[in-house]
Amino acid sequence: MAEGTDLEGTVTLLNGEEVDADEIMEPLSDDFYFIVPDKCTECTGFHDEEQCIAFCPVPDCIIVHPDFEESEDKLMERHDFLHED
Repeated sequence: MAEGTDLEGTVTLLNGEEVDADEIMEPLSDDFYFIVPDKCTECTGFHDEEQCIAFCPVPDCIIVHPDFEESEDKLMERHDFLHED
């Protein structure tokens, strides 16, 4: 969780799960990219549009998963949690 965030040590995520933010996790695959829902803010607080979609070289390959659709307020809450201003 620490890579690309301001999190350090043991943290309780917004979903209530407790993790060691400094633990290096093995990738799910070396052949595919995965979006980590607990870290994704859909670029809220950073950019006007999702950068993964804007710069992906394969059109229409990033599909919004209906179980992870979130409000702007929820995405901003995650942004603030992951990135101390």
